[in-house]
Amino acid sequence: MSEIQPSKWLKWICSSKNLDELCENYDRWAITYETDVGGVWEPVPLAAALMLAEYIDDKQCAILDAGAGTGLVGVALAELGFKQIIAIDISSSMLAKAVAKGVYSSSLCCSIGDRLFRNLKRVSGIIAAGVFAEAHAGAAELLALSEKIIDEGVLVFTARQSFLPQLQEVVNRPEWSPINSKAMPIYDDPMHLLAYRIKKTTES
Repeated sequence: MSEIQPSKWLKWICSSKNLDELCENYDRWAITYETDVGGVWEPVPLAAALMLAEYIDDKQCAILDAGAGTGLVGVALAELGFKQIIAIDISSSMLAKAVAKGVYSSSLCCSIGDRLFRNLKRVSGIIAAGVFAEAHAGAAELLALSEKIIDEGVLVFTARQSFLPQLQEVVNRPEWSPINSKAMPIYDDPMHLLAYRIKKTTES
């Protein structure tokens, strides 16, 4: 996968036919992932971490890095002083790369909404960078993530402009309050970085 244009690897990974194939593709990609995406994707994890940090002052609170990949978001969060960062990813090979960076307090190989995910405790903030896209995650997974946030917690996620309409039914819910957004023209189809504060109507 090395030395190819962003549009090519984006099209390749988003053409995975099902979750198993997506996992296999990310497992294969783990070795060269950071080299392949570095020049293009590098600003996104830092921007996401900075956006979350604008709204969460307590650096000891739990933050979930959903779709952690090789740990680029985790590194950015750690550099901002966050101490309790949890990594989840569908790819065991990508997750191993993330864990090796030494910035995560715990990690779990799972998909959003599965049995292992449902056992996670609620956190103060979630970042999901590169998660919402074709063949990856959609509205159901976005809603599932929001259910793992405490009352008034913050969810930061990315989605390309063409994919945003698929998420509107969730972000338009009354308990979702938009607090920040940023367009990042890293692809021909601009990437949007969005932050919401989630209000819980009932606490379990």
